Parts: sequence; C-alpha cells; structure tokens
Amino acid sequence: MKRIFLLITIALCGVASAQTNVVKTAVRAATEINSDAAEFDLNARQAVYHGHVVVNDPQMKLQCERLVVFLPQADERLNHIEAQTNVVIDFSDNHGATARATGSLAVYRYLVQNGATNETVTLTGNPQVESVQGILTGDQVIWDRGNNRLRATEPHMIFRKDLNQSIGTNAAPIKIF
Repeated sequence: MKRIFLLITIALCGVASAQTNVVKTAVRAATEINSDAAEFDLNARQAVYHGHVVVNDPQMKLQCERLVVFLPQADERLNHIEAQTNVVIDFSDNHGATARATGSLAVYRYLVQNGATNETVTLTGNPQVESVQGILTGDQVIWDRGNNRLRATEPHMIFRKDLNQSIGTNAAPIKIF
C-alpha cells in the first residue's frame, strides 16, 4: 500500500508563515492518507485516492474505497471532501466517548455564510451512527460538527440504555450522541 501524506494542504493553503511577530499556536498533528493509488489534478484542484483508503486524523479515522479532496485556493480552508463506497468513520467527542458512522457516501462541507460557520458531514446510502448509547439509522444522517448535533430523516433508533434510569436520581443524564 502506497503511503501518501496530506502535505498538499500545508503547501496549498499557506499554513506556514515566515513572519517573526506571529503569536505561536499549538501545532496540529498531520493528517495521513494511505491508499492503493492516487491522482492529483492541480488544474481541477482535486486529489483522488483509490482503493483501501485509510485516513488517520487526530479527530477521526476514516476508511473507504474512494476519497475525493477538493483542494482550496491558497488563502482558503479545506471545505469539501467526499468519501465514497463502504465508508466507516470512527471518532471521539470532546469527552472521549467514541462512535462509529457508516454509509455509502459521506460528504464533508465547511461554509461560512452571513457570519455563521456551518461544518457538516452528511451520510447517505444506509447511514448508521453507533455509540455506546445506541444506534441511529435513517435515509440521511447529518452531523453538525460545529454544534455537535445529529439530524436524521426517516430516523430509526435503538437505545442500549434505559433513558429513564437517571430520573429521580443524582446520576448524570444520558447523552444520546
């Protein structure tokens, strides 16, 4: 399996700065992408990874058969990624709780509009989100990363824990997702 590091983002997005009076910020760990093959079309500003794609990112791990990264202009942020075929995303929330999302297609979008930031992952093709609390399925599941919320159309849920167990006690309420 060929090993390809996603340094394109650093090179094309201008993350490095030569200024000496810049306040130092924490360095984010690199995102690594491994696949059987890859094509980079700098004219179309796309990177396409094929076959056994595995993405290791500090915030999540993703597996799929095809990954299309729409590369931003030098002064822009990465704002569109599509993971296609047998998509599996393993991630943790800010409290360390883990979850797994699966589907045929996952589309990541980042957009700032009218001063509001929208950062979403939309799962389609038999989407499912599974955590220790339960399983959520639907026609479409949208994860609003900015607000840490899930939204589903035609949802079906299976709860693994009794939601009433914390009523009338000092126990913390159960977090669904």
